[in-house]
Amino acid sequence: MVDISSLNLSQLADLKKQIDIEIVHRKESEKQNLRAEMQRMAAAAGLSLAEVLGSAEKKTRKVTSTGIAQFANPADATQTWTGRGRKPQWVLDWLATGNSLDALRV
Repeated sequence: MVDISSLNLSQLADLKKQIDIEIVHRKESEKQNLRAEMQRMAAAAGLSLAEVLGSAEKKTRKVTSTGIAQFANPADATQTWTGRGRKPQWVLDWLATGNSLDALRV
């Protein structure tokens, strides 16, 4: 064991850098050894490592619909709203005039 009490500050800093580098190298070495051991175990069972761990394929993203329009602007039929999320300005204007939301229903 190294007696670190006799080292000065710069020597301690250098030692710390060396230790950090060695830790990284050893972790990588351990990962490689573990991967090789896992491959040997999978091969002994007649499987590949990918079969055991599952494939690393990218998961497909679930496609969601934007929803079906439930309300339409009577002044401009191209403006619609599904009824989800914030109310569009044309709906707010319609309601501000005292009209009912049900009157906009498609």
